[in-house]
Amino acid sequence: MNRSSCIALMAVAGLGLGGVLNVAGAGTDQMVADANKSIAVATSAVEAARVAIENGKQLLATIPEDSPMLSEVAEMLPAVKDNWTLAVSALEGAKESASKISSASTPEIAQDYKLLATVNAGVALSGATVVQTGMLFVDAVAQNKSEALDIIRVAMQDSLAATSQVQFNYENVKTLIAAKYSK
Repeated sequence: MNRSSCIALMAVAGLGLGGVLNVAGAGTDQMVADANKSIAVATSAVEAARVAIENGKQLLATIPEDSPMLSEVAEMLPAVKDNWTLAVSALEGAKESASKISSASTPEIAQDYKLLATVNAGVALSGATVVQTGMLFVDAVAQNKSEALDIIRVAMQDSLAATSQVQFNYENVKTLIAAKYSK
């Protein structure tokens, strides 16, 4: 197995969305259903992130301007914004890929669309997790829950690292699929 194939397999396994590559015998209806399951999980996470952002906006206004934590909150918000954009975009990409499964000209192409839908859903899920974690930090600062800040900082670092890995894996899968059809 070459390195690219190994990375693609790790991407799928790393997302915890197993079974993506084992669809050779599955019909397109099953592929669509499987992709839609991943999309539903991601959609729920993105919606929860949206709610967290709305709540976070209100909580942010309650943090005093002279708070020593305000600068750390300000440092966290760009990561939240970037990951919100990423989550929304990836969710749209997942939906677009899933919509093409049924009309694919071959089962192999349908399988690749399913893989792209599932991996995109994983990117959306990981981005939404970063948003939610960032908003937990805002909540903890606003409500003066200093005992939770260290735990949330570590969770944010872990979420950012996981999101970075999921994005890396997505790019590898996308590159492998593109290379497969550029021959």
